[in-house]
Amino acid sequence: MIQAVLRVVAPPDKREEILQVFCSLSGPTEVAKGCRFCRVLCDADDDNAITYWAQWETREDLEDHFRSERFRRLLPYIDMSLEPPDVDVSDVDAIGGIELVLSVIRAQRQ
Repeated sequence: MIQAVLRVVAPPDKREEILQVFCSLSGPTEVAKGCRFCRVLCDADDDNAITYWAQWETREDLEDHFRSERFRRLLPYIDMSLEPPDVDVSDVDAIGGIELVLSVIRAQRQ
């Protein structure tokens, strides 16, 4: 699984526009081949920080996304960021879900 996280800091007067564009593209991205999910998040500590987070089945699926017209529509908004965009692409091995959390909690009690 490949995870891509993009964080931008929107100019205050462009925040709603950038948020709207990111959100409008997350749904179509989520149904693209290989996409596990795509989320747009707002930072609780900084109203102008917006994160675009997606997980992909394969690196090839992510690369197809980067080459897509849909992703290219994000580029002008990424360029508006008041800080250099923070981009992190990671190869992620899923190690567990709630079962992992519960097993750690149970092990702590013993």
